[in-house]
Amino acid sequence: MENEVSKLNISDGDTNIVNNQKNCSYCNKSLAEELWCKECDPFRMIEGWTSGNPDIDKFVKDTMYNARNLTYIRHPFLEWVTLDRFTDIKEIDEGSFSKVYSATWIDGKSEYYKNNDGSYKKVNLEPMMVVALKRLIGSQNIKNKFLSELKIHWKVCMLYGFDFYGLTKDPETSEFIMIIRFADKGNLRSILSKNFNDMFWQNKINLLHKLSYDLQSFHSLGYFHGQFHSKNILQDHNLFFISDFGLCGPSSKDNGVYYGVVPYIAPEVLSGTQYELSSDIY
Repeated sequence: MENEVSKLNISDGDTNIVNNQKNCSYCNKSLAEELWCKECDPFRMIEGWTSGNPDIDKFVKDTMYNARNLTYIRHPFLEWVTLDRFTDIKEIDEGSFSKVYSATWIDGKSEYYKNNDGSYKKVNLEPMMVVALKRLIGSQNIKNKFLSELKIHWKVCMLYGFDFYGLTKDPETSEFIMIIRFADKGNLRSILSKNFNDMFWQNKINLLHKLSYDLQSFHSLGYFHGQFHSKNILQDHNLFFISDFGLCGPSSKDNGVYYGVVPYIAPEVLSGTQYELSSDIY
């Protein structure tokens, strides 16, 4: 498929937020037309889209709005993508609260350039892009706490690298699915189980140093991981990334309940003490 360069499709109605205001709820400027803001709404990639959940809609749109002043935009916001834009979907891993699939994204992640007249030009640089789809089991009734953790996950991905491209939804189950970077080498647990004796100790030490630095960087923001173990460390080509930051437990979980892999849970957490930064390094 050839790279496609096209102007962003813009509609004259906002289906995400229903209100009777004459000013934009984001920038407070006058709406050019009913529920349409020329400054904010051009970031909508799909005309008239909705996830079916107003909180998810606002989360995705907020990431677009926060990037609006950039002249060159590379992966700084999430996209809402319908599931029919993916092919070759194959399950590659399953956990207690999620399933992970490899898939081909027909359109691929877009980049946007701001023209002199204020409009935006869309460039599909990598059509037929291989990505990972992470199904959040039971996310039909997503709770506010998990949505907050999803926002933290997005912020950390923005700062430290493991690409989080957007969200989609299974129309049959109504479960939400994260669109993330595909780690072609898999997770550290499987890598070590296959190649431990073939790896030089210097390489193992360098990897430990890199992961320690990344975790310290997360902690410096005041965030803990919540499920820091070898299956949440992924390798893509020669780069290792800490994944699933903050996404510990089911998307429908309630406050005050902690979930995790028992061998990696600090004893004080099992005894009822609140999870802290130091609990990540048990």
